[in-house]
Amino acid sequence: MIKLLEQNKKYILGLSGGPDSVFLFYYLLDRGIKNFIACHVNYNFRTDSNKDLALVKKMCEKNNIKLIFKNINQNYSELNQNFESWARKIRYDFFCKELEKNGAQAILIAHNLNDHIETYLMQTQNNKKVSFYGIRAESIYENKKIIRPIISYKKSFILKYLKSQNISYIIDSTNSDIKYERNKIRKNLSEKSFDNFIKEIDLKNEKIKEYNIKIDLLLNSKELDLLNLNNNEEWNEYLIFRFLEYNGLNVEIYCSKKSFIKEIIKQLKSNKSFIEISKGNFILMKDYNKFKIINKKEINIFELSDFEDENFKKFLIDNNINENSNIIITNNWKKYQSKLYVNDKLLSKIYKNKKVNYFERYKNVLIFNKTSKIVLNKIDI
Repeated sequence: MIKLLEQNKKYILGLSGGPDSVFLFYYLLDRGIKNFIACHVNYNFRTDSNKDLALVKKMCEKNNIKLIFKNINQNYSELNQNFESWARKIRYDFFCKELEKNGAQAILIAHNLNDHIETYLMQTQNNKKVSFYGIRAESIYENKKIIRPIISYKKSFILKYLKSQNISYIIDSTNSDIKYERNKIRKNLSEKSFDNFIKEIDLKNEKIKEYNIKIDLLLNSKELDLLNLNNNEEWNEYLIFRFLEYNGLNVEIYCSKKSFIKEIIKQLKSNKSFIEISKGNFILMKDYNKFKIINKKEINIFELSDFEDENFKKFLIDNNINENSNIIITNNWKKYQSKLYVNDKLLSKIYKNKKVNYFERYKNVLIFNKTSKIVLNKIDI
């Protein structure tokens, strides 16, 4: 990967002061790649975190490398989310900001082969669908390119190199705290097993790649034809996972239970023609043989009954309706369809017989007399 970096391009290097980023720092310099800016985040999470900053300052000054650091003042007793996820977002957002400000082409992160294997084991342990097993050598974050030049290097090689060169680095004491899932895995992981894990990862990622080639042809809108589901549960899970991801539900997927996608598939394959699942800012809807992702802003349910209301008056005028007492105006078809009549026929039966799309029903404004329950306006059926 390091061979692919270009000397004439500018990079942002995430420099924590730990062995991996320190290794990458000197490895870049040794190969003549000096056009980079080191960026460091001091979270002040550990009492000795200032030692990290002192080390990276010394490294950069000695080697004439620009250093930009961000100091975090946070009351960690009030942090109500996962520290690692929170810290990662702080760090990557900072790197992206500096990339833009300094006109850099990419961000260099010092993930190594051990990180790659550990991530894979965490993914399989959590049993959640992912778009890639392990850590990609290159990825995109907020439209910025992330490169991991030492992803193929074992931790043992990195430590051996640093020792042979008498290079100092900082050991983060929290890395031995087994309350963190990654640290538990790391403690019991042997590099002797890496070859087998790499084969597993490559096979799984190849399978995902095969699926993605087919799935990419199906992802072109906010709806998915349910005829694309079949008896292959793995295919079904990746198809629904990618469809949700494609439509911007990344956060909702990763913050959900392990069984979230399986539960969706179970409902989609049921005999029910209409299902609504609320998820964050979205509604996941089974609409006959279509699976639709709808932003909640697209479904604005209303009900008007005050004849002094300007919107109420406008609906009556637009539909040439003269009476204004005892009238309800709404698009809440779910609430009223089994009570209202259109040309002496129950609205729910008309919708059912004509298979009117459930989402389209929200677009029908129903103007009716509360007593007679007769729809007074023309509706699209």
